[in-house]
Amino acid sequence: MPTLRDIKSHIGSVRNIAKVTRAMEMVSAARNHRLVSRVESTRVFADKSWEVLNHLAAAAESGVRDNPLFCGYSAVNRIGMLLITSDRGMVGAYDASVLSTATGYIEAHAQRVQVITVGKVGRTAMLRRGVPIHAEFTSLGENIDIGDLTPVARVIQEGFDDHSFDEVVIAYTQFRAGARLKPAIKQLLPVCPESEPDTRAYLYEPSPSELLMALLPRLIRFQIYQAFLESQAAENTSRMVAMHAATQNASDIIDGLSISYNKARQQAITSEMLDILGGASAIGARQE
Repeated sequence: MPTLRDIKSHIGSVRNIAKVTRAMEMVSAARNHRLVSRVESTRVFADKSWEVLNHLAAAAESGVRDNPLFCGYSAVNRIGMLLITSDRGMVGAYDASVLSTATGYIEAHAQRVQVITVGKVGRTAMLRRGVPIHAEFTSLGENIDIGDLTPVARVIQEGFDDHSFDEVVIAYTQFRAGARLKPAIKQLLPVCPESEPDTRAYLYEPSPSELLMALLPRLIRFQIYQAFLESQAAENTSRMVAMHAATQNASDIIDGLSISYNKARQQAITSEMLDILGGASAIGARQE
């Protein structure tokens, strides 16, 4: 049975942990507004850039019909997956959810998938499962700019150009309002824009094909950037929720330990009183 000192030490340890989780919750809450604002602003640009791509692809259909970037390769034998996870833990179910989705996709495509990992957690998980890692990127930081993701985009595009990948997908976590997180797999290459009928006429200078090939690398890099921002916002929200739950759990544990401490203390006092009464009774019996 634990002593009073053991219970008191346990209460102190849990209280210190609660201070840490509470501080991490407050830090995540402070970051949340900025990260959500960045995600919402990139979504607007992503929608408009995809609309421009649709117009250009429709106008340059004859010029890009044979380009694998748009039409793909005749057979898909090798798939590249960009897997975005966190660099550290304590994020609740964030990493587990996206890793489960990515693992399901990899198992469905047998041995054809090579992974490009962004984040230490994803790299460790893929190594543990024996999945081939084509490239890895860690510690990219929170305040990265789109230019900081150029090496990631270059690895993906060069891998597609030299036929290392016949198709490239992104496994990441979509951020939705109300702290709803949705792991998703999105096709990145080949680009397959849906041509929509448009009665308006556009004059392109230079030609639509030239514009399309000039804009495509930037669009690919931006799609990676948007997926990274959404994953960051989702990670931060998941950490905030997890730390709030941990703080609440610590409070409940402290309450339970306090009750146990009071019971043990009362029991100790009662035992001492019984010992005193027993001793007094024995002295009184001797005097008689």
